[in-house]
Amino acid sequence: MRRIIGKACIEENCADILQDESNFSGSWCEDAAWPENPEEAASYISDCRNAGLPLTVSGGLTGIAAGALPDGGAVISTSMMKGLSLEGPLVRAEAGVTIDELRSFLNDNIPGSFYPPNPTEETATLGGTAATDASGSDSYLYGATRRWVRKLELILPGGRNLLLERGEYGFAGDMTCMHPEIGLLTLPRLEHIQPPKNAAGYWLHPGMDLIDLFIGSEGTLGLITAVWIEPAPRPAHTVDLAVFPTCREAFWSLFEKLTGSEQAMRVRAVEMMDDRCMAFIREHPGDLPEPPKGADSALILRIEAMDDNALDDVLMELDGMMEDLSIAPDTVWGGFDPPEQKRIRDFRHALPEAVNHAISASKRQYPDIHKLGSDGAVAPSLLQSYYTDIRHLLEKAGLPFVIFGHAGQGHLHANAIPTAPDELRSAEKSMQEIAALSVSLGGTVSAEHGLGRLKSEFLAMMYSEAELAGMESLRETIDPDGSFMPAISFRGGH
Repeated sequence: MRRIIGKACIEENCADILQDESNFSGSWCEDAAWPENPEEAASYISDCRNAGLPLTVSGGLTGIAAGALPDGGAVISTSMMKGLSLEGPLVRAEAGVTIDELRSFLNDNIPGSFYPPNPTEETATLGGTAATDASGSDSYLYGATRRWVRKLELILPGGRNLLLERGEYGFAGDMTCMHPEIGLLTLPRLEHIQPPKNAAGYWLHPGMDLIDLFIGSEGTLGLITAVWIEPAPRPAHTVDLAVFPTCREAFWSLFEKLTGSEQAMRVRAVEMMDDRCMAFIREHPGDLPEPPKGADSALILRIEAMDDNALDDVLMELDGMMEDLSIAPDTVWGGFDPPEQKRIRDFRHALPEAVNHAISASKRQYPDIHKLGSDGAVAPSLLQSYYTDIRHLLEKAGLPFVIFGHAGQGHLHANAIPTAPDELRSAEKSMQEIAALSVSLGGTVSAEHGLGRLKSEFLAMMYSEAELAGMESLRETIDPDGSFMPAISFRGGH
């Protein structure tokens, strides 16, 4: 096991562990370790407890909420834990296995299967995606990570090992669950049901499985060392499309047709990019083709068909939609084979990458600059008004920004791109306003990225003091010393 001790030594030899995709500055720690297996991880966690060192869990460092960045204490990175094996119909993947590595393993060992959760970063690790209940574009049809997890291997605070299997332990009607290794857990009673897509606070549903408390808990309840997942059968056909309407009316009409209950297509993803995204990509083209001339916005779609007849039906229905809305064929990119599909996915992913590059350029002049992005979601039926209100808030603040995201689930990312300290302060205020807007519409302040260090204070917008105290009580039952993830607070502040 690699281990480095001392703040100066860590900054000199492995400063990358103090940075993630959020570009948040100021993180530090005095001890860091990279165990290669669960046994080494348990030993290190025990050592940290004996030394009184609070512990931050780190993985692929692809997060954008600064959840894996320490504020002192120790860091345990799962990036070297790479075990992958078949266990009957399940795949056991240790926490450091990346999404890309898992896909390669499935292609080699279970042809005809795939793992549906697809966060933008293919270097995201299985431990990190389970800790945040990551989703991605395909969650419109397939749901987020927890839907595909059958077992979790964990190390609880203090170094105790735990194996949780779905269906083995659950919360009874009185909201309690007794586990022999943990004790009695009691869920707080919420005043409102949590939104369907939600990563703000603990997952709390009457009758829920115990395993689901740990999925999405952002490392606050323990270290996930291995995830047992159930792959899905790969459909016979997958079609990727990038549709570039030239007017806003056609965009929203197409969105309604694609997400309406009357259509019978297996729509897997409905992503949107607005006109400011189109302009930003033209200004930062990179290696990808520009959007078609006159494109006002984009809908990025993925639709699957189980056989040739179903594919023919899908294509006929799509042609009819485009014709009805006067969307010209030369404003539609079609992806029917892997290279074309990759081109469309790369186009979608190029936007956040370009935003990150712009932030990095400003950061060289102003080191405190970092990206600020909203992660709220509302009911899809409210998406148009939600988008309009978000845009108005950011325009009023005079900020550079783009808006994109998982439109099919009412889930938008408004990325403010501050270029100077005064814009950073204005962007922070705007993110608070967008979070409050999301809650006012019955939605969530965080739909997939978690809270991390940047958004813990948003919890108080969404939950009452009693609800937050109930979450903290759950945490204290499992981690009475508060040793795991001290920078993340479920009391709505740092």
